Amino acid sequence: MRSVAVNLHRTDCRHFLGDRPCRFRRLCDGCPHFAPMGLRILLIKLAATGDVLRTTPLLPALKRAHPVSHVTWVTRPEALELLAGLDEIDRLLPLDVDALAHLPAERFDVVICLDKEPAATGLAAQIDAPDKRGFVLGPHGNPLPADANAAYAYRLGLDDELKFRTNRRTYQEIAFEMAGLAWSGDDYRLALPDAARARARERWSALGVAESETVIGLNVGAGDVFAYKSWRVDGWAALADRIHDALGARVALLGGPRDRARVEAVAKRARAPLLDPGATPSIACFAALLERCAAVVAGDTLALHLALALQRRVVAIFGSTSAPEVHLYGRGERVVPPVDCHPCYKRSCDLPYTCADAVSADAVFESLVRVLGAPA
Repeated sequence: MRSVAVNLHRTDCRHFLGDRPCRFRRLCDGCPHFAPMGLRILLIKLAATGDVLRTTPLLPALKRAHPVSHVTWVTRPEALELLAGLDEIDRLLPLDVDALAHLPAERFDVVICLDKEPAATGLAAQIDAPDKRGFVLGPHGNPLPADANAAYAYRLGLDDELKFRTNRRTYQEIAFEMAGLAWSGDDYRLALPDAARARARERWSALGVAESETVIGLNVGAGDVFAYKSWRVDGWAALADRIHDALGARVALLGGPRDRARVEAVAKRARAPLLDPGATPSIACFAALLERCAAVVAGDTLALHLALALQRRVVAIFGSTSAPEVHLYGRGERVVPPVDCHPCYKRSCDLPYTCADAVSADAVFESLVRVLGAPA
């Protein structure tokens, strides 16, 4: 039986597949399309979806530092569409059985794990790579810093005084440090498909929104992990009325499928006629709705990060989470509750006067007026 020498195949070519011909349908020997992978980098960032999006500034920085490189990003399935279509990602994988089966058999030059959860750190610990950054799973089942550059991020999760009172560094600054890169203000990366934009235009048109009209988006929902990450219903309603009465803008109530009850509650309480584009079938469609807005008011949520990625003006309302960690790129303002216990990251609150109560509609409206009047 005739054998084929393995070394005739350029498995280090980014076009090589192994189980079928590459897109050029050429054998490797003498192929003019050979493109070396270069430095193989595995980036592990699984959740939450907003954090996945605000990790994308790493991508252009990685490619600047390593122009000839092959980047594999592993994330949870629900975050895949946030990363789809980004040129800097050479291979995008969901965290599933297939990925967990083949990735430990591969060899990478660099592994960057920015999550502390066991699924992420456990995968990082298993990968064959001489250079590991961020976090790995330790022998006792706990996350550990992979190198000295992750020491600050590691301590930030353990030291409440540092997390809640002292830290003034943004998520991006901390993530860049963990990745061994210099932070120079790199922006979000997001590629919206044309189909999502077309669907958003159809929804706005169905609501009777003219091209010339100003739309202010109020994202009234938020995740349910932390107490009072969502602002109160009466605050949203009062804000909507102020915007309608004082600015003459159209006001759109936005949120995910789980936020429909809050959207309806705000609409019922407000006096002003409000736009309700409805729930969207995908994150991309939701992002395309945000893109139409002149400004977006949101809590510390995915909607805030989408608006920033789309270079919309924003007002970010904070409840129990940390405001300094959210970088606004000069596109907006933070509204922080004037209470001593902020931030706390508690999952419940038994205080009679909460951080959600402390943020007034007047304060949010005044911030919005300044943001709208700021130079682009």
